Amino acid sequence: MPQEGWQRNLYALTLASFLMFMAFGFVFPFLPLFIAELGVGGIEQVEVWSGVTAFGQAAVLSVFSPVWGAIADRYGRRVMVLRVAFAGGIILGLMGLSQNIWQFLALRLIQGALTGVVAASTALASAFVPRERLGYAMGLIQMSAFAGNSVGPLLGGFVADRVGYRASFAVTAGLMLSAGVITLLFVRETFVPPPPGEGARGFRGLLEDIGGRGRDKQLIVMMMVIFSIQYAANVVLPILPLFVQQLDARESAATMTGVIYTVAGVVASVSSAWLGRLGDRVGHRPVLIVMALGAGVIYLPQAFVRGVVELIVLRGLLGFFDGGLLPAANALISAGTKSEGRGSHGTTYGLIYLATGMGFGLGPLSGGFLAASLGLRSVFLITAGILLALALYLPFGVKEPPRRATLSGQAVSE
Repeated sequence: MPQEGWQRNLYALTLASFLMFMAFGFVFPFLPLFIAELGVGGIEQVEVWSGVTAFGQAAVLSVFSPVWGAIADRYGRRVMVLRVAFAGGIILGLMGLSQNIWQFLALRLIQGALTGVVAASTALASAFVPRERLGYAMGLIQMSAFAGNSVGPLLGGFVADRVGYRASFAVTAGLMLSAGVITLLFVRETFVPPPPGEGARGFRGLLEDIGGRGRDKQLIVMMMVIFSIQYAANVVLPILPLFVQQLDARESAATMTGVIYTVAGVVASVSSAWLGRLGDRVGHRPVLIVMALGAGVIYLPQAFVRGVVELIVLRGLLGFFDGGLLPAANALISAGTKSEGRGSHGTTYGLIYLATGMGFGLGPLSGGFLAASLGLRSVFLITAGILLALALYLPFGVKEPPRRATLSGQAVSE
């Protein structure tokens, strides 16, 4: 694809991704408060159901992501982004109509089967972006995630506090559908399908493609890395609004949680773009190591804060390190796929999102149970331990793929 073509594609995809991430951020940080309105019981039951619904959605997403990824390698990655946007818009709109926890849980499971923004957007971007600009591209996609997840909670908290959580779901549906329209009109993909015999093996063939890619040892390592990052990030999610409420009952939990997400998201969105470019120059592996170490250190004092302002400051500092984790990891994954000459971007990121989904699911599930049994503050200490252990493992377990591309007219090799 010509240079101006991939750049135009990337910017349009970044905008669509921003709208989708903003849509999820509009409602998901406040799901524990919405679940409480569904009449599940006291705060302990709210914590548990928050974890159960998040785990159920993520578990289904994990199962379906590799299948969707293999389908993408046969029929195109752009159609996967369209699936996420339009199907997600319909399902999220219906969530706002839930009358009890069972209806809500059923819709969360359907959402898991049909969505997966990160896998779809990242697989599409990695397919058309040149190898030497992967860090920049992954940084932009991650910037859209953090920016959306920062603006979404701020606006979502404002709407939820004034007109209720159900109205927030309606706005979410509109944002997702808008992202689908942008992708349909402005994102193009030059897709070369596999040979007819290779693509006509049915569902068994899809499973064979997934199994073949899943035997890559370095990909398995990166799946473990991605799982650890996502678990550490999501174990805190179901308890954060409850923790804010505990710190200061006089504050509106929804609004203050939105402020926390916004501060952290703005910082992370800026750092992700900068750190993605830095990784293109110095290597993505050292960036990943430093970011994991910094994030682990910043989590420790969050367990001992006494006020909401302290928590906001620390979450803002955390945003800088969070901003570099996923772009560096995704650039390493995509570079490995390109360096091996594979056309399996969809299958690769389907498997990566299997690990992501398990982190998304097990994090909130265990976070809810840990908070109910050990207290809210213990969750921050456990998260710090996971990230520090990851930082110690990365120098020995992760390799930087060789680079045989040119950057600014000079040969680059690592």
